[in-house]
Amino acid sequence: MHTRQLLTALVLCTFPGAAGAQRAADPPWNPHHIDQLPGEIRRAVLARCPSKPSAGHYFVTYFRDEVRLHFEHFHCEGTSFCDASGCLHQVYGLSGRHYRLLRTFRVPAND
Repeated sequence: MHTRQLLTALVLCTFPGAAGAQRAADPPWNPHHIDQLPGEIRRAVLARCPSKPSAGHYFVTYFRDEVRLHFEHFHCEGTSFCDASGCLHQVYGLSGRHYRLLRTFRVPAND
């Protein structure tokens, strides 16, 4: 077990009500998940949804020098990024000091 997991387990055993407090600190749909993106990626995401966007915990994943966006975990009032062909995904790669869009594709929902 990793140190962080061990500490979390210890806190939950010692303070049973801590699980609810932990969830309240980072709600499942949170605009902060978007705020943490690199500037050029954040601007591209906000251009898709200028009014009150929020993102789930797994909207953004990181792999080496890539940032991957999973739009099934992105909420924008009045807009859907999933359809019969799947949900929008984008991969940005680090090029020098900036990120650029490498790929846009769709994956089946719940994948």
